[in-house]
Amino acid sequence: MNYDYLIIGQGLAGSILAYQLIKRGRTIAIIDERKPSTASTVAAGLANPFTGPKMVKSWKAELLFPYLKTFYKGIEKETNTHFFSEKTIYRPFGSIKELNDWDGRSAEPNYQNFIKKICKKDSHSSYVDDPFGGVEIFGFLLNVTDFIDTLYHYLLEKCRYLEERFFDADLEISDNEVKYHGIRTSKIVICSGHQIGMSKFFGWIPIVPVKGEILHLKLKHNFETIYNRSCFIIPQGNGLYKAGSTYNRNDLSKEPTENGKNEISKKLNSLLKMNYEIVKHEAGIRPGTVTRKPLIGFHPDHKRMCVFNGLGSKGVSLAPFFSDQLVKCLEEGNNLDEEVDIKKYYSLYFNPQFSIKS
Repeated sequence: MNYDYLIIGQGLAGSILAYQLIKRGRTIAIIDERKPSTASTVAAGLANPFTGPKMVKSWKAELLFPYLKTFYKGIEKETNTHFFSEKTIYRPFGSIKELNDWDGRSAEPNYQNFIKKICKKDSHSSYVDDPFGGVEIFGFLLNVTDFIDTLYHYLLEKCRYLEERFFDADLEISDNEVKYHGIRTSKIVICSGHQIGMSKFFGWIPIVPVKGEILHLKLKHNFETIYNRSCFIIPQGNGLYKAGSTYNRNDLSKEPTENGKNEISKKLNSLLKMNYEIVKHEAGIRPGTVTRKPLIGFHPDHKRMCVFNGLGSKGVSLAPFFSDQLVKCLEEGNNLDEEVDIKKYYSLYFNPQFSIKS
């Protein structure tokens, strides 16, 4: 059968890209194994406009955050489901200097839209240690598992969905079309997460797999605020919370580890002022990048093949905006942002050490 696009992978990236294309009236085929535990399903789902130990404004936050809010709420309305919410993120200060720094930032125009208020000391002392006060931030939370499940049922009705493993060795690419197991399509987009490193076609792009572990907690107290300093504590309802995360580039096994649990617990104990019970421990492999920016664009030799990958730990905020940018590139010929376009890495593909070319 003939389709406009074949998408490989229905994680966060593949789900959102497929939705964007369907809204443009394009015909889609999707191939995904539907594994029970992936980086997307383990993801915390937090969209925070500030990042890193020093809490600097996230890259392109002024563009990403207004777009993601409209995008996720639009899908909720269309599917009559709920998986997205606006949340207050509270970041306790570590010193008087940090308090003074944030007082100054809160007056800057490019920070004002993301800061709810600067809080005095012990404003949240019922739950966390905040002897210097903290900052309340406008954030968002996506229940990634529910979102992907919602999109799964949506896509079952809107496109052809094959629940199977994809073998890139079986792909046939010509100047006119792409063929795979009886599917004929105009273009193919690979959205396979960290597994892209094993791809015959895109194994050369600089994906940096990072293992992340999270803990599921049970507390005797209920609160709605997300607390975030060194680690995050995200309410799930009914006294349940997610806490994490770790960043491990050396151990890429899928299993959670005692070291990971101890690392998160140590950070929790320095932040949370109450006892907790660990009820579950999970791990997933994120498709990170050295620049912490997505990797998007066309294969150097095959102009009907492209990749949408490298969303890392910020997929919830990056995927809506950059899927729209990729669709405009595919459909209208618009340019991709130079900071995400894989053209700058073409030299890696043409390096003699990368010998697999098809």
